[in-house]
Amino acid sequence: MDICRECRFVVVNPVGRLTVSRVGLLSDARFPGRSILSLRDHYDDIADAPAEIAELFLVDIQFASRIIRRATGADRVDVVLSGAAGPHVHAHLVPRRRDRDPRPDLGPDEDPRACRPLEPLPEAMAVGLLAAAFDVAGAGLAGT
Repeated sequence: MDICRECRFVVVNPVGRLTVSRVGLLSDARFPGRSILSLRDHYDDIADAPAEIAELFLVDIQFASRIIRRATGADRVDVVLSGAAGPHVHAHLVPRRRDRDPRPDLGPDEDPRACRPLEPLPEAMAVGLLAAAFDVAGAGLAGT
């Protein structure tokens, strides 16, 4: 786990570190590969972050989305910026696949399926796959 010292926001199942953020797998069986990208430094609101940090966060989102899309075979990755779910700036990166998604035209929070965690083995496999993908891209966890 990766925990913010100021607000205790937790990134579980860490798989990579990027320029200004860290990324971890969020266990969601509806969207295998769903991840949280969290700023490493604490900000309650993206508007409070210096412009260069906000810009680099967007670059990190784009980079992580490409890795997740390739690793999961997703057609696209929905990005949901969040602040209400915790006092720490983060984004949900949600892989979407037309062949497995009952409503690809709706946002992930409007998905009709019940949200449930991945089973332990698929979760471990997803963590390993994403960690390897981030490592190959030079954004792995080694040395952190």
